[in-house]
Amino acid sequence: MTRDLYKFLTSKCKERGIKIEELPRRFHNQYSRSTIYRYMKGILHMTPEVQALFVKLLNLNHMEQAQFTKLISLSVYDESMIAARKVLDHFLFSPKEEYSALPDIELVFYNNDRYIRTIDEIISIIQDLTRHDSFSCDIKIIGCIQSNILEYFSDFIKHIFLVSPSSTAEHLVVFSEKDYLQNIMLLMNILPLLTSEHYHVFYHELTSPGSIKTLFDNTLILSCKYQENNVWAENHYIISFLEHGMPECISFDDQYMYNFFMKNYMNYKQSFKNALTKSKNLTLIDNELLRLEEKHDVYMIKQNNCYNKIPASVYRSMLSRLTSDEKMLFASFVSQESIKDESLAHDGIEDILEILDKRVKCSFKNKQIDVYSKEGLISLAKTGRISDQLDALPSFSKEETKTILAYIRDRNSDPKDNYTLFLVDELKVLDSIVVFKDYGIIIEYDHPNLLQGIFKNLTICNQNLIDIFIDYIENHLPINHALSKEKATAFINEVIREYL
Repeated sequence: MTRDLYKFLTSKCKERGIKIEELPRRFHNQYSRSTIYRYMKGILHMTPEVQALFVKLLNLNHMEQAQFTKLISLSVYDESMIAARKVLDHFLFSPKEEYSALPDIELVFYNNDRYIRTIDEIISIIQDLTRHDSFSCDIKIIGCIQSNILEYFSDFIKHIFLVSPSSTAEHLVVFSEKDYLQNIMLLMNILPLLTSEHYHVFYHELTSPGSIKTLFDNTLILSCKYQENNVWAENHYIISFLEHGMPECISFDDQYMYNFFMKNYMNYKQSFKNALTKSKNLTLIDNELLRLEEKHDVYMIKQNNCYNKIPASVYRSMLSRLTSDEKMLFASFVSQESIKDESLAHDGIEDILEILDKRVKCSFKNKQIDVYSKEGLISLAKTGRISDQLDALPSFSKEETKTILAYIRDRNSDPKDNYTLFLVDELKVLDSIVVFKDYGIIIEYDHPNLLQGIFKNLTICNQNLIDIFIDYIENHLPINHALSKEKATAFINEVIREYL
């Protein structure tokens, strides 16, 4: 990729009769010859200012500029990053597909004797136990994200949760420090299981080979309890996927052997962080988001406006239409306490408005890039509701909605504003994905519960994963999906005219 950028620039210089050694002078000696060479080679990622100098000097036409921009976006990343872009692109823009039948994997099965079985047969053996009374299964997953392993077990785990609400699953995952493709695939694999109340994710960042040591990698530990003829019974299964070799599964009912495995598991788990949070405290969540927004550049992928991209005056206008009883209900919703006093409700609402106002003002401080869909903005105009608007909040009026749309339109058009809107045709995900530069990625999921004020977040603090999303939003999405500023402005004006 770096050779392609260098070849493009040197060929254009030759076509225009410009010698490479003349570039420092042509750029008014702002950059040394070695620095310019590093930009051209892709060793340094070319800044927009340097890119503009090359465009002007070489008098690149529209098609040449597009090619130039694309080569810059590819120049500093390895094949793993390019592959990660494709995975993320498919996740955001392609319709969800039914999984094709997976080729069955054979394993060695130990159950008082040694057999050869398939994964499907092992799953069927465990599923047969669900017919017994008081069945429950405790599932521990260590890794198991490569070679479609998790795909084999996702439906099985969901089935276990369906037939046995007391069952649980814990998943320990390790994010790589350097492998972009592995990390994005890992994230995509765990997302489908997040909506279950019984699935928990813990993560670790592998900073160097061998920094985490465990007895087993890529292992499932399953402990099934049930009643048979009014007598309690237990069956334990350990399934191990070897990196180089045939997978193995052992079945046993010995509690001491099970304790051996669990002690190793719990010791390993100590170095992992909980990736999932669940809260009903809106004030606490807003304060935490405010803290992060004050310190970091923010990149968001969402159907339409975030709460901090709506002027506080619009909220005040909307809430002014509430009756006293409605205000007390909303204040009770926010505080998760029954509020029967109008003055207390007023104070609670004012606290929320104050935080929202701070968040709106904070959005002018650091770089903010939002990715919205045209479909999402049309939905906002038609319904007066953003995609994650709480059920306890009334819809915005047409005038308020017009103000919301005009607000992001004008901020996006203002060259002095740190805000950028990338508008795409449609997004295939309802989740809100927020990336805080140099901190982490937060995904709000479980949309139905979110609207009712139950906030479930997946939070991963991994620089490699942050880099994937920032690269995708800054370098891939504008070229391949987003409208230009002018077309985004024209579209928002058209939506306002048609619906408001």
